[in-house]
Amino acid sequence: MIAWMIYATLVALALGAAAFTAERAARVRRGATRWVWLIAMVGSLALPALISSVTLRLPGMLQSGSMPPPIVLRDATSIPMPALLMPLDGSQPYGAPDPVAMWIRTAWLALSLLTLCALAASAVLLHRRQRNWTEATICGEHVLVASDAGPAVAGLLRPRIVVPAWLLQAPEQQRDVLAHERSHLEAGDPRLIALAVTLLALMPWNPLLWWQFHRLRGAIEVDCDARVLRGGHDLVTYCATLLHVGECQASRIGLVPAMSESGSFLEQRIKLMLTKRNKWAGVSALVLVCASLGMTVFAAQVTPPSGAAPEVKGAVTLPPAVLDRYVGFFGVSAISKVAVTRAGNGLILAISAQMAAPKPFYAVPLGTDRFAVQGQPAVAHFVMDASGHAQRMAIEMNGHTVLDTQRIDAAEAGRIDAALAERIRAEQPYPGSLKALKLLLRDPDDGAGMSKDLVEVRKKQRASREQYLAELGPVRSYTFTGVNQYGDDVYSVKRAHGTETISLVVDPDGTLARAFRHR
Repeated sequence: MIAWMIYATLVALALGAAAFTAERAARVRRGATRWVWLIAMVGSLALPALISSVTLRLPGMLQSGSMPPPIVLRDATSIPMPALLMPLDGSQPYGAPDPVAMWIRTAWLALSLLTLCALAASAVLLHRRQRNWTEATICGEHVLVASDAGPAVAGLLRPRIVVPAWLLQAPEQQRDVLAHERSHLEAGDPRLIALAVTLLALMPWNPLLWWQFHRLRGAIEVDCDARVLRGGHDLVTYCATLLHVGECQASRIGLVPAMSESGSFLEQRIKLMLTKRNKWAGVSALVLVCASLGMTVFAAQVTPPSGAAPEVKGAVTLPPAVLDRYVGFFGVSAISKVAVTRAGNGLILAISAQMAAPKPFYAVPLGTDRFAVQGQPAVAHFVMDASGHAQRMAIEMNGHTVLDTQRIDAAEAGRIDAALAERIRAEQPYPGSLKALKLLLRDPDDGAGMSKDLVEVRKKQRASREQYLAELGPVRSYTFTGVNQYGDDVYSVKRAHGTETISLVVDPDGTLARAFRHR
């Protein structure tokens, strides 16, 4: 859940950068900018949800011959999440009930409701304040006059222009103020802000979404200034009116379009109005639009973290008392074991000292002795004793048994953990480790001296392995660098065109049990 939230924030960051660039392009061309930020907010919400979960099928009219496979949007992405961020989901087993995720979802819902309540409270307070406002007509426009608020447009269903009482005594500013607020009304800006707040409430924890909302508020005012000037108002007089309104700053009326803003933003608005278009405006706008499109494509290509595991067909529900019969420890080797615990309607299988299983697995019952391992094409089989407790466990993957182990007691499990910890601490290679490394570096075709499983893996990977070794070139030297967290011996191998890291495990009889290599 945490990794997905970081992914959504990264997408919002990329879309925010795209919107920022597109806003610059629109200003160069004197175009509207508020829609850019609204689209960015919608995309920041929709894109992570769609790419993480949507699968598309071609319509029947577009299909020819056999039915093509469905298009999974997450599989169409090409930019992986930074590896540094992936462990943030911890060691939570794939598909297992996640209490942290449940707490996060609850907090998310509470924040969303709180944001919507704040919007409703703002509307209620605005309605109460309207009781103290009076009606007036200025320059032929019916307005509300407040002693401590405005100029602004207040209301959602029936928005009205609100002006401060001092404006009645300033006829030279009335025309520009009313033109500004009337422009907000005609453009539907109050409803646009309400829509943006509603979008914000859907993902209130995302700081980039709040920043996009802030930029939208500013773009609404900048667009309004541009419309007023296009309507024929004098630039110098209008800027002077903005400065006067800023000096007579009134209290804010919540989430409404208002003419008065902070001094720094008011200065920025005036600078934008005074900026003249240069002869390279078209070229600049084109470059900025291309950059914006590039960042949008980048946002769409970020790969989301793995989602929830798919439902297991044929799964059954077992009572907790039955699931407890499988709980315990099963020995794999002198430094490796499987710890089986109960979680929800399933079991967590945590395999120690196995590089191929860095995280626990979640297994769902298919019956009283078979469990499907979620996220893997594997099934765990249990053999029960006369009392109905599991004494043996075998894991099959793609029809082949990859693990067959007997139950051990807690004391033996403790000794296995201690042996692994001591091996990591001592950092001494297996007996026969160097011989096994040399065997692997010779890359024999017959697989003599290697385990049956390793020989099968090497046969399947022969073409890719030969290409990999050809790219690296012949071996120059090798060095033992220690023991990793899984108890594997680790070697650094220098080759003619690069360096690779090899981790390996040697059985007590000297057989090379498994090996992993990477650059």
